[in-house]
Amino acid sequence: MNEMNTKIKKFAQLILDAKNIVALTGAGMGTESGIADFRSPGTGLWEKVNPDEFASIHSYVSNPKKNLDFMLELGMAIFKAKPNKGHKALTKLQKLDKLNGILTQNIDGLHQKAHSKNVVELHGTAYEAICMGCGNIYPITSMIDQVRSGRFGPSCEACNGLLKPNAVFFGEPLRSEILSQADRLIEECDLLIVLGSSLLIYPVAFYPRKALSLGAKLAIINIQETDIDASADMVIHDKIGDVFPRVVSIVKNEIEGGH
Repeated sequence: MNEMNTKIKKFAQLILDAKNIVALTGAGMGTESGIADFRSPGTGLWEKVNPDEFASIHSYVSNPKKNLDFMLELGMAIFKAKPNKGHKALTKLQKLDKLNGILTQNIDGLHQKAHSKNVVELHGTAYEAICMGCGNIYPITSMIDQVRSGRFGPSCEACNGLLKPNAVFFGEPLRSEILSQADRLIEECDLLIVLGSSLLIYPVAFYPRKALSLGAKLAIINIQETDIDASADMVIHDKIGDVFPRVVSIVKNEIEGGH
């Protein structure tokens, strides 16, 4: 346990020394709120279903019903989920003025539910629907209501185009304005904290490398190893909720004790 205590203190010191911190969060952040991740061996969603069949834009357009059945099940888990200790620790860090923004791969809205600010949703959100024709945005409930009434090609009120959840499907690009916001945060940060991401999906996997190349420090908490562990200033392979709140607690005590 001593080794973990040492790591936690070192992690806290990295935060205390930094002036502009950005967090990058992935599916491992949501698993502790009961949302299945996608890639964990044995439990990941993509071991149960083929993402090309259930999460690609081409399969959605060609068979909305098959995809919507799957998405409704996933959506219900997301809508029921509550922020966990990790989300709350990030909000606490932000209130201490030690976190500039959050880049998240998650579509679950849990950072916002935990009252974090400046959250950039790289892969969109489960709480909205978007029209593939005109780009109109609707609350996801309007799309769910159509599906539940038997309309498996939910349509836009304005142009009758097909609605889809406003999340990035396989085969779709990330939105350019979102990428610009993310680039700005990465370029300005002097410490990037990665929480619960396997860093396998691009362009997100590129952000830690970019931050390092610009002279930022890198700290990672993830259950599994990542390809960039060797280049990080701090790596902890453990649950975020077990470790990160302890890191933030030390930071809080130092900041408040120093005043």
